[in-house]
Amino acid sequence: MYILTVIPIDKGIKKEYLTYFSAQEIKLGTIVVVPVRSREIDALVIGIEPAMNLKQELKDAKFQLKKIIRVRGSAPFGDAFFESCLRLRDYTLGSTGAIIDTMLPSAFLDKNIILEKNKEEAEDIESIKLASSENTADIKQEKLIFQATWVDRIGWYRTLIRESFSKKESVFICVPTKYDTEKFKNMLSKGIEHYVYTFSHDMNKKSMVTNYEKSKNEKHPILIIGTGMFLSIPRTDIKTIILEHESSDSYKQFVRPFIDTRTFVEIYASISKSKLILGDTILRPETLYRHQQAEFAEVAPPLFRFTNAEKQVIIDMKSQVDEQNKKSFSVLSNEVKDMIEYCHSHGESVFLFSVRKGLAGVTVCNDCGHTLLCPNCTSPVVLYGNKQRSATKDEGGRVFMCNKCGYKEKTETRCPICTSWNLNPLGIGTDRVYAEVKKYFPHINVVQIDKETTSTDTEARAAIASFYKEKGSILIGTEMAFSYLKDDVYASAIISVDGLFSIPSFNMNQKILHTIEKLQAITQNGILIQTRMSENKVLRNILSGNVLPLYREDLEERKMFGYPPFKKLIKITFTGTAAHGEKAREYINKTLGAYDPQIFSAFVGKVRGEYVTNTVIKIDPKLWPVPLSKDAKADSDLYKRLKAVSDTFTLNIDPEDLL
Repeated sequence: MYILTVIPIDKGIKKEYLTYFSAQEIKLGTIVVVPVRSREIDALVIGIEPAMNLKQELKDAKFQLKKIIRVRGSAPFGDAFFESCLRLRDYTLGSTGAIIDTMLPSAFLDKNIILEKNKEEAEDIESIKLASSENTADIKQEKLIFQATWVDRIGWYRTLIRESFSKKESVFICVPTKYDTEKFKNMLSKGIEHYVYTFSHDMNKKSMVTNYEKSKNEKHPILIIGTGMFLSIPRTDIKTIILEHESSDSYKQFVRPFIDTRTFVEIYASISKSKLILGDTILRPETLYRHQQAEFAEVAPPLFRFTNAEKQVIIDMKSQVDEQNKKSFSVLSNEVKDMIEYCHSHGESVFLFSVRKGLAGVTVCNDCGHTLLCPNCTSPVVLYGNKQRSATKDEGGRVFMCNKCGYKEKTETRCPICTSWNLNPLGIGTDRVYAEVKKYFPHINVVQIDKETTSTDTEARAAIASFYKEKGSILIGTEMAFSYLKDDVYASAIISVDGLFSIPSFNMNQKILHTIEKLQAITQNGILIQTRMSENKVLRNILSGNVLPLYREDLEERKMFGYPPFKKLIKITFTGTAAHGEKAREYINKTLGAYDPQIFSAFVGKVRGEYVTNTVIKIDPKLWPVPLSKDAKADSDLYKRLKAVSDTFTLNIDPEDLL
């Protein structure tokens, strides 16, 4: 009999290691199925010892060991992937099993499939220890940034891929979404179609496993295009990793263990000794600052100009007038109406971008000023129209809905503070834009894409097909629509950019910049930007086409207020009753008081009857470095304090927002 130490591959299990017994000897690095409570889960064998060597320990144990259920086969990933998971575990304060579970496609562990490495790759993972694995020797790794236009990047990538193939080296292009895989494949596969493999999380298991086996066994160098989890494919000839659309917020996960795929890719490239290239039209300020500090070299001097800035026109909505030539509020400016009229008459398509879905983002009482909030979680309720949903008895088919918890309420409601009926919806959402467009252009085909109207991928694809099929159509959509726009549109408009400025985030300038950049990339002709803040310096910099001043100002503000890259942010969240929340504040002050914790209620202060409390600590980045080598360790005192924090708290390293 043998005693096995395993890492449970499951996000819900917080223990790093579990112990079982097996009647047969099992190689290190094998995937086995083990019982945990009433479930069966996968686990990675990292330690094995004959039971006769542990007789006393087994005799003194206060629990009875369970037997493994069955053996799956060799782990479907290489040593570099496993080592990256170990280092990311230390960085995120998560568990190795949760990291593997997040970064490994579930299809690779399907109960009906046994994936095994090639014979020449199938060595035992002898180096795995309980605490960590042996680190590969540190080397000087080539790390580059490539800030250029999409066309320039694609042209250079084509050359790079062919040069790599001539050196018998494979290339991995990491992208943030499944839609990017299709886009890059279309642009890069000409002439090398048989050696291009694409992967996305929504592929059916059979196709994914077939692609896995083909890409793993192909003798010729290959190009892999996929999201970060497919770095698990054990090809030792991948010598170049390109992290594309580096600024995309899709790389950061918003659930435990809060992995940032960009961090994982950087760790993996360091361990696998691969060249790392970070590409985008405008990279993140953190990355540009690292380049400024000589941490990254460059493919070419970074370009800070929008090449099609002349396309953009700012429309001052404060100067809009009605038919009587009086100033009035309007959803669509006269310029946007003229653009729609022109495009439709010439059979051209139009995209109207809206920051929010629904009719209005908030509703306030005109008598007492109270904002209508969800009774469950205190988030502002959003007013929706039901034009594309089943008929209801609400007034005009409208309903108040909370985007946070799903609460719904009829619009026939009074202000809960003063019982007034005088409620005023504010803000401009996709439903409101739709209604306004139909009011002025009832004869035009109008398509809407947002998470409420097109809640599934099938619905969204059907909507975009309808948009492209009929000439002169109008598409109204949130950021979700960018994922489905495969062909250019003739003209675009941002219905209200002010909604972005109102979002409390230190990354908001970058968000606005990238929204406009995305519109530029898909728009052949003009882009109209409606705003009541026409003199805003961010808009003016973007309009000029030169965003270098914006980058410099952004860095100055980040330094002044203690944001990345000048400070490392760690966010700790507690959810519970008001009394428990007070105890949590005391606990955090006692545990992390030496690091000046900032404790405050979350922006959405109540979720499902429980109060949400956030804590943010800002530290010198040197105290918590990305572990690219075995010597890059976090500050031992802070690390111990954070590891000691109760499991009732949620820890998020490098959060995208603080509220």
